[in-house]
Amino acid sequence: GRGAASRDRESGFRALRWRTFRRRFPRTRFAMQEFQAVILADANDGDNLYPLTEQLPLPLLPIANRPLISYQLQMLERAHGFTEVIVVVHEHNYSQLLAYAAEGYKGRLKLDLVVVPEGAGSADALRHIKGKLHRDFVLISGDVISDVPFQQIADRHRVQGAAVTALFKEQSPRDPQEKKRAKELDGADFVGLDDRKQRLLYLESGADCDGGLITVSQSLLAAHPHLQVHTRLTDAHVYIFAHWTISILEMKPHFVSVKFELLPYLVRKQFLSLANLSQMPPPPTPTPGVNPQLSAPTSPLRCCCYVVAHDAGYCTRVNSIPTYTQANLDLSRGGVAQLEKAAEPPETAKDGNFASRSFSSDCAKGVGVEVGARSTIKKSAVGPHCRIGANVKISNCVLMDHVVVHDKVTMSNVVVCSDAEIGEGASLKDAQVGKAVSIEAGAELKGEAIVEDSQD
Repeated sequence: GRGAASRDRESGFRALRWRTFRRRFPRTRFAMQEFQAVILADANDGDNLYPLTEQLPLPLLPIANRPLISYQLQMLERAHGFTEVIVVVHEHNYSQLLAYAAEGYKGRLKLDLVVVPEGAGSADALRHIKGKLHRDFVLISGDVISDVPFQQIADRHRVQGAAVTALFKEQSPRDPQEKKRAKELDGADFVGLDDRKQRLLYLESGADCDGGLITVSQSLLAAHPHLQVHTRLTDAHVYIFAHWTISILEMKPHFVSVKFELLPYLVRKQFLSLANLSQMPPPPTPTPGVNPQLSAPTSPLRCCCYVVAHDAGYCTRVNSIPTYTQANLDLSRGGVAQLEKAAEPPETAKDGNFASRSFSSDCAKGVGVEVGARSTIKKSAVGPHCRIGANVKISNCVLMDHVVVHDKVTMSNVVVCSDAEIGEGASLKDAQVGKAVSIEAGAELKGEAIVEDSQD
């Protein structure tokens, strides 16, 4: 029928665009130079990671003994073609990020740190750096860790001539015996895709839906009668935007968030009438050396996506204590493609140091770690220069640098910040210990966050 014929024509157009693209860009690594890169280092205010971010900014939190931001930089390095990245940072974190850029980062990208006002949202940040953006750009949240090949996302963006291409990750399948609870939708997105999972057709936050009910326009259903709405896709906060979308932020100065305002706006605009489409910003002046067809808005406007199957790649956001702990455990265990924990230096022989025999293979261990006799450390990340006593049992934990753990301590699912000290015989479970905090001997803590002030 007419619908099948229309799909055949669309498929033919896609194939033609792909052949044209491959003739124009025979090797992806050179085509990457079309894109600029932006990392929003202060992707969230860190409240959900308290007390970890009390002394250390989100981008520098250690994940398997590597700074979190190093994983976003590595993602860009693997793509090839990128030579510079704009790192957007708030004033109170600028000095620490500058020190990392000057001394800690050993990669090949040039880091251009740009300070934005405190409290600025992601859309505000893009307005602030608009003078630095001259072509299509990738926007990466500062809490993302992913081994997804960026080249594949970029190919999807180019071939479709998209206004935006967003990365989504499928959640693991739900246990059939587990009942679905309505409150789970509060933090979910309703994501509408085409049957090929390439076009982003609908986007609504569960918090904005009354009782999980959504409204879909007739124009959308007419254009895509086989629309599929998903609630188990996680937005990775990795986007490629056409350069002209910056003009929308100028037209909509009240937009604060890319995720909650700019992206849904673009998705909705795909199905407006031609009269309404004419209100979209005009194509910008072509940038020298950049194909103007890749910079101008297309008609009709297209929003696209790249969906990673739940078992096909690693993609997570470190935006809470549980996700921070899990990311450390995942990467300490190893085996995640392209995402290796920090290199562990060879042990220096020292009497009384049993570190080499105390760690299981699913751990990350920093330089200069000392461990006493008969201690066991499993599924944990232990930072540089930690000292762990005898008869200690540690599992599913993260210890930052220079932590001291005395004899006979038991810890499970605990995060201990730098320079903290855990007294002899203490027992900690599901807890967080702030920077330089001392836990008294014999203490029993469960489900608590301990900071310096609470010890007074």
